[in-house]
Amino acid sequence: MTDMCGRYANFLAEQDLIDHFAIATVADDARLAPSWNVSPTQQVAIVIPPKDDDPGRRLEAARWGLVPSWAKDPGIGARMINARSETLADKPSFRTAFAKRRCAVPASGYFEWHTGPDGKQPYWIHTEDGAPLAFAGLYEFWKDKAAAEDAEWLVTTTIVTTAARGDMRDIHDRQPVMMQPDALEAWLDRDADQGTLLDVIAMPAPDLASHPVRKAVGSPQNNAPENIEPVDD
Repeated sequence: MTDMCGRYANFLAEQDLIDHFAIATVADDARLAPSWNVSPTQQVAIVIPPKDDDPGRRLEAARWGLVPSWAKDPGIGARMINARSETLADKPSFRTAFAKRRCAVPASGYFEWHTGPDGKQPYWIHTEDGAPLAFAGLYEFWKDKAAAEDAEWLVTTTIVTTAARGDMRDIHDRQPVMMQPDALEAWLDRDADQGTLLDVIAMPAPDLASHPVRKAVGSPQNNAPENIEPVDD
């Protein structure tokens, strides 16, 4: 199977994001419209950890598809929407961000495609209690070396994935790393060591539920609440 996650949804209200993720500051460009079909290369919301001079968590915006700082062209980001947890510490594209720039990617749920005898069927996967999901993510800053010194930095992000667990294995062989509060706290700790971070990846995900949805979700142009409504498999 191919890697995931290639589509998710975030229709969480701003106050729900603030409350669930203990956010102190919301950047203006992070006030994004609700989406039932978040797609690669789009602007998404990320939660970044506190800084020494700004102790609260921040909700920021980033383009989905990580562009390493050393990349010659930002187009590489379209191939970097996911980062496999098994190679985070070693792969040049991700190892610096894994060590220094970890974030959470808020979501209402995500879509995954199961390949069966009749082709691919998308599923909507979400928490059983409707609580927000916190995907483990990385973020990076990139600037064209030929650009003017005052040119803006491009902020990009990727979602960390791991081997599917439990019932999710019936749908796909991969899943996002989904963090509960203790894991989120550790992941956003700028001083966390590698062993602690690998423990976070191994921690249990929230209890999940799933159901088949319309195949139209495969097109980024189809963005409506109907995307998450159940259909006959």
